[in-house]
Amino acid sequence: MFYILLALALKHHFKTSKHQQLIGWFNKEFVKSGKVDTRLGSIIYKAFEDRTDSDYGIFIEFEKAEVQIKLEEMKEFISKIEELINI
Repeated sequence: MFYILLALALKHHFKTSKHQQLIGWFNKEFVKSGKVDTRLGSIIYKAFEDRTDSDYGIFIEFEKAEVQIKLEEMKEFISKIEELINI
C-alpha cells in the first residue's frame, strides 16, 4: 500500500521516504479536500498502525477474520489509488 501511494505522490511531485509524511500528504491533498472518501484515509492509517505494532511490538497476532477484512480493505485501497494514478 505504501508503494502505490508513493507512486501517486510522485505523480504529484511529492517525494518522501517516510510513511507518516506520505500518509499526511495523502490526507491533506486527497482526504480532507474531498477528492477521496475518508474511508481510504482510515484504511491507510490503520495499516500503518498495524505495521508499526507488528514491527515494534513484542508479539502481535491477528485473527483470520480480521486478516480477511484487512485484505479486502487493501484491495479496495489499491484499486482506488490506481484510479487516481491513471486519471
